[in-house]
Amino acid sequence: MHSNGHHHIPPVVTVQEFTEDVVARHIAIGPRYRRALMIFGVLFLLGVAAFVAKAATDGIGVDKRASWGYLAAITAYLLTTAGTAPLALIGLRAIKAHWRRPLARLAELYGLVTVLILLLVVALMFFIPSAMNRRTMYFQSDGVTFPGTLGKIPGAPHVYDLVLLLALVAGGIGLWWLSARADKGLIADHQGKPRNTFWGTAKQWKVQQVGLGLLGAAYFITAVGFITFFSIDFAMALAPGWKDAIFAPLQGITGLQGGLATLILSMYVLRRWGHFERYIFMEHFWAASKILLALCLLWFYFSWSAFIIFWYGRQPAEFSVMQLLYFGPYEWFFYGAFLFCFVAPFLTLLWNSVRKSATGPAIAAGMILVGNLFDKIRLYAGTWSVPNDQIADHAMSSVPLVRYPNALDIMMMVGAVSGALFIVLWMGRKAPIVSMWEMSEGLRLRVVRNFLRTRLTVLGKPE
Repeated sequence: MHSNGHHHIPPVVTVQEFTEDVVARHIAIGPRYRRALMIFGVLFLLGVAAFVAKAATDGIGVDKRASWGYLAAITAYLLTTAGTAPLALIGLRAIKAHWRRPLARLAELYGLVTVLILLLVVALMFFIPSAMNRRTMYFQSDGVTFPGTLGKIPGAPHVYDLVLLLALVAGGIGLWWLSARADKGLIADHQGKPRNTFWGTAKQWKVQQVGLGLLGAAYFITAVGFITFFSIDFAMALAPGWKDAIFAPLQGITGLQGGLATLILSMYVLRRWGHFERYIFMEHFWAASKILLALCLLWFYFSWSAFIIFWYGRQPAEFSVMQLLYFGPYEWFFYGAFLFCFVAPFLTLLWNSVRKSATGPAIAAGMILVGNLFDKIRLYAGTWSVPNDQIADHAMSSVPLVRYPNALDIMMMVGAVSGALFIVLWMGRKAPIVSMWEMSEGLRLRVVRNFLRTRLTVLGKPE
């Protein structure tokens, strides 16, 4: 039992009213939704055209990697925003958090963006050389270049990254499909059509509950694993002298922060322009903002722990890495990442009055998404600019100059983000963009009662 104050009590909505409202919204697509689909679809196609044009002009291959750093950056950005959005839902389902319900389907839809991430990573693999005779986590060589190391590991790093990513894609598709079956059955009932595979029997609900738990666990493990492999193979291993045991965990924290920020901002858009204010209210943003505040502090802690090693080590190899990533050609991207991933959202969410609103957490989430982009540009555009003939050395002989994005790079980055949003909106037409069965379950567990001079929201606990 809890009280949000008289002015924060959500409207009382019955399950039948909610179901009829969401079904009507889903069946009748509005002009604003169509317009968004068209805009994002066109921008995505322009991004594909930019990729083709850049491949024709700059070429594809390991020796052409420096020209493609911004494509690697936007791929990492999608991975640590859309690709990690389901992680927030998986954790909240595990602890049976009631306020997760409005963002459940949004998180599952973002899990489908892993299909686009797969296409981008496959394209990036053409620019990554074999791990043989390089300083990577595979520790393999011909036995002459690096005596005492392992022999040849077939397909490293490409095969192992691809296997993990395929498992992640399968988990993302499975989460959405299993959860959407019940809603598709409700839509079919209201349209007078026969149900296909889900009839709502006790056994099917049990299978769905267990299946979502198993798929969620699998998605969490593969997401953490792939972020680790991707960040090392597509960034750290390309900068000679960069040895950092904290880098992969930091990218995991960045993914949790970016994924939750993606959901908060999407939830705000759904409330503000989708007119779901009857079902998405202040307490959902208030609860999510507390976790986001903690993730901002974790981002700073892990970033500082990684930076301090280079700062006090000051070995020549470490100094070159510090110049490349922090105070050299990409210093302004580092300052932008530090400002928007930690300073600005932390100072925003520090105030309870800001957290107890829908707008405040959404603004902080938008800042984090901007900072995440700056962070990925400095990491991936920076390391991909290291000359190919240096990546097997002990240290960088010189710090490469900054490479700013050209028109084709910008078109590809905008196209990639637009493609992710297009997938979310397009698949949002296959099943309601708000999970009907989870919201209905929550409505059955909630009642508003008078208590003295205020009103309280009483939540039931079925387990």
